[in-house]
Amino acid sequence: MRGSSAAAAALALSALSCSHEEAPPIPADRSILLWYGSSAQDQNRRNLPSGFSGPDVHACAADPTRIYLGELFLQGDIQVRWHWAPIVGGPDASKPTLNQPEFSLAGTLVDASDSTQDVLADHPFGVDVVADVTPDTAFAFLPFNGPMLTQRALHPEIETDIFPRTSLGFIPQANDRTLMRGVWVLDCGHPPYGAEMHPPTFLSYARSPDGRSTIAATIVAPYRSSLLFNPNSALAIEFANSARFSDPATQPFSVALQSAVLAAAIDPAIQNLSTHALMTANRFDSLDWAVCAPLPRPAGATLDASWRFTTRTGVTISAAPLEADGCVRFTATMSAAYTPMSLVHKDTPWSWAEINKEASEQLDTTVDVRMALINSLAPLFPNASQIPALQPGNDPLIDKYDTLLLRAGADADSPTAIDVNADDQPFPFYGRVRVAWK
Repeated sequence: MRGSSAAAAALALSALSCSHEEAPPIPADRSILLWYGSSAQDQNRRNLPSGFSGPDVHACAADPTRIYLGELFLQGDIQVRWHWAPIVGGPDASKPTLNQPEFSLAGTLVDASDSTQDVLADHPFGVDVVADVTPDTAFAFLPFNGPMLTQRALHPEIETDIFPRTSLGFIPQANDRTLMRGVWVLDCGHPPYGAEMHPPTFLSYARSPDGRSTIAATIVAPYRSSLLFNPNSALAIEFANSARFSDPATQPFSVALQSAVLAAAIDPAIQNLSTHALMTANRFDSLDWAVCAPLPRPAGATLDASWRFTTRTGVTISAAPLEADGCVRFTATMSAAYTPMSLVHKDTPWSWAEINKEASEQLDTTVDVRMALINSLAPLFPNASQIPALQPGNDPLIDKYDTLLLRAGADADSPTAIDVNADDQPFPFYGRVRVAWK
C-alpha cells in the first residue's frame, strides 16, 4: 500500500488498536442507531491477525490486474480462485472462505440500489442489493480500494431474494443509519480490488421521519454461499455435513467450471453444464445494539417505544428501555438449539445469451462463451463442437433458490411483542422498532 490510501489505512488501524479506553455505552452525542458499548469494536480488534497492516490485493491473485472468470478468456489460466477473497480468512488456508471471522460496521448510507448485473452462477438468491456506507471513526479501517486510491466508504452487497426489504417496510436509502456485521472481502471481479462486506449477515437500518421519532428495521440473513462448488446438487444444502467441504470434487467456481466442461466433454450423457454452490448457515454469538430517538431531546419529553421481533428456536432477543438516554437497547443471542430452516434446491437455466452479455460487459469486448469453450477443448477433443452440453439449445443450469418470505405483518412495530419459536420462517430473527419522544 502506498500514498494517501496507505496513510489513511494505517491511521484507521492505529486508532482501532488503541481504542481500549472505556467509553459510555450510550455517548451523549449518540446517533439514532449504534452498537451498544464497545463489544463490536473489541471483536473487530480480536479478528485482526497480529501485525495486520491492511488488505493485500494478492489475496485475489498474484497478478492484481486479473479478472475473475475473465482471465479464462484473457490469460487462459486461473489465478483468481475466489470472486470475493477474504481479507482475513478462515482457519484453513486452502479454504479461507469457510468460517471467516465477521467484522462489524456502523455508519451512514451514501446510497443504495439494485445491481444491474452479476455473475448469476454464484448468486443463488439473485442479483445484489448494493450500497456504500461511510463508516464511523471506529470502523474507518474497513474501506479500501486498491493501493493507489483513497476510499472513504465500504461497499456492502447482499442478494435481493434473501433481503426482504419490502416485507419489512423499509427500503434503505441515502442518509439512513446502518449497522452491519459480515465477512470482509476483496471483490476480485474487477481491478482495482476494493473492500466489501459481501455479504453482511446482520443488517439494521434506521431513519428519523420527523424530529421526534426514529424507525428501524433489523434482520439476520440465514444463509450464504461458501464459494465452494460441487457437481452433486444434494450436497449444496446439507448444512450439517462438513465432510462435503473436503470432498475431492469440491472446488472454487472457476476450477469447478473447468471440471464441469471437461466432464461434459468426456460423458455425452451430460446435457447441461452445472455445478452447485455449497450453502452454509449463518450463525452469531451475540449482537448488542441500540435504537434511539433523535437529538435534541425536547424539554420535558419522555421516552415512548415499541417493537416487534420474530425469532426461530434457539434465538433470544431482549429489550431494555433506557429513559435517560432516549434509547432502547436490544440484545440478541443464538444458542446451540438453533437449526436453520431447510432449503429446497432448484436449478434454473442460465442462457448462453445471458452468459455472453455478462462476459462481454465484464471484459468490455464481445465474447461468445460457448464457442470459446468449444475452441479451448478442440485440441484434446476434435469433435468438441458436437458435445451435447455445448449445443445452443442446452443452456447451463445454475442454482436458484426461492425468495425468502417473512410472516404477514413484518412491517409493524406495534404493539410490542417478541414472537419466539417461529420455525415456519427462515430468518434467525427480524423485527421493527419505533423509538420516540412524547
